[in-house]
Amino acid sequence: MRDALGRERRAIGAALASGVLVTLCTVGLAATSAWLIVRAAQRPSVLSLTVPMGLVQLFALAKAAGRYLERTQTHRCALGAMGHVRAAVARDLEPLLPAGLGPRSAEVVDSVLGDVERVQDLLTAVAGPLLTSVAAALASAILCGAITPPAGAVLLGAVVVDAVVLPVIALRRGAASALATDQVHAETTELFDQAAQSGDEFVMTGAGDGLHRRLAALERRADAANARRRDVAGLVAGLAVLVNGLAGVAAALVSVNALRSGQLSAALVAVPALTTVAALELVSGVVPAVVSASRDRAAIARLEALRQRPWPVHDSDPSGELVTDTTLSLRDVSHSYDATIVLREVCATLHEGETVVLEGPSGGGKTTLARLVAKFLDPSAGALTLGGVPYATLRSRSVREVVGIVDDAPHVFDATLADNLRLARPDASEEELLAACEAAGLGAFVRGLPDGVATHLGGTGTGLSGGEQRRLGVARELLAGRPVVVLDEPTEGLDDDAAATLLARLRDHYRDGVLMIISHQDAQRVPGARRWRLEDGVVSEFDGGLANGSLTRARTLEPSHFEGVE
Repeated sequence: MRDALGRERRAIGAALASGVLVTLCTVGLAATSAWLIVRAAQRPSVLSLTVPMGLVQLFALAKAAGRYLERTQTHRCALGAMGHVRAAVARDLEPLLPAGLGPRSAEVVDSVLGDVERVQDLLTAVAGPLLTSVAAALASAILCGAITPPAGAVLLGAVVVDAVVLPVIALRRGAASALATDQVHAETTELFDQAAQSGDEFVMTGAGDGLHRRLAALERRADAANARRRDVAGLVAGLAVLVNGLAGVAAALVSVNALRSGQLSAALVAVPALTTVAALELVSGVVPAVVSASRDRAAIARLEALRQRPWPVHDSDPSGELVTDTTLSLRDVSHSYDATIVLREVCATLHEGETVVLEGPSGGGKTTLARLVAKFLDPSAGALTLGGVPYATLRSRSVREVVGIVDDAPHVFDATLADNLRLARPDASEEELLAACEAAGLGAFVRGLPDGVATHLGGTGTGLSGGEQRRLGVARELLAGRPVVVLDEPTEGLDDDAAATLLARLRDHYRDGVLMIISHQDAQRVPGARRWRLEDGVVSEFDGGLANGSLTRARTLEPSHFEGVE
């Protein structure tokens, strides 16, 4: 954040200087106009009014020019800073999201990008108003104090109320409603994410009414929080108007008393009052700026926390070794998140032509193992090798040129089915796209689309269910043609026959590669596959299949094949 603002320091300085110029011209215009009005009422010679009239015109033109410069420079520096911040946040998110350590899809759009947008508010709605208000208050207080000290004291007192007391009231009274609004916003985003990801499943299971009830409850909470926020804003705005009005009246009374006592000339009698009104009108922008600044600081703190998160992988020097074959090995691999251990000393080897089905309870660490294999994560302990080459000497990109992974929620872009598929291989022909869809179990779905692979996805009639999204991810991976692949629940949503057909096709496709399937289904559906079970962080392999409804023999995977490997 500081780096992004530092790169735009010239534009920021120009914007703030322009804002100060605008405020000074506003105060000067009010003071000169007040003097000119009163002096003109005394019917002096026209020549004696030439200079004040010129000053009025000068202040007016300078104010307009300063306003133009302020707007252009403020938006220039805001957009420039946001460009740097967006690039930095994207770099920070890139390794976190595949590793499961960052925000989810909806939170990325809503929370992270929302926090980035607040950087613009920091420059346009916070820094400018605060600085210009301070400049206006100081210039006005000095001017009024020079004319009559009591008027300067009145203005300073009103500035303290407007710039300190009222913001404190707004922050304290509005804190609860702001927190409630943020909570409702987060829950609503999560609800919409669930509906977008699994809308068809909610409808099919009759859970749609529950979604409507949850949304209605969230709307009521949001309305209540917004009502409290409006009440606080109305209270603070009303107090500001009252304070500013009283300050203007007090400044006028002080000036009249000074005139009567002979301490003030008649031509200056209206200057303190009008200057006070003009200055306090500018200072009134402090309350929303301070309230916005509190939320901006929270947004910046979240972005800084994201930046401080350690990267889940550490890439080696780009001159590292190259992969020569696809034998995948794990040696004493353990992994933990904070104090929670999810994998314990996993030792295993998968050779070319082998398929393994990884089973286990939800949340047991299967996805973590898949992320380790794809080098989205570095293990907490132990080592992985690919073709005999340690992952520690391979760059992440080099690993993922060989190892593919399809998670349980592949992203569907707002584009045609063909465009979604060609992300894996841009030069794929339509025949190759259809073949990949057929192999992935999407043949019937594609044949039912109005325009085939040219059908635009994302609309009401062509949205994909969760199972169809997974198989779209499988089709992409088939097009990519990587020899090692990890598939997370590829048969979800299919009946037994369709699931058996898909698994057989996948087994045949990767007969010369390595295939790992994460599944809650029975491994017997994949002929010739090895069966692993991950439970309590320990991976065991079962031999012999099922006999009389029970496992014949289970053994923990042994590390003997690592003898002699450093």
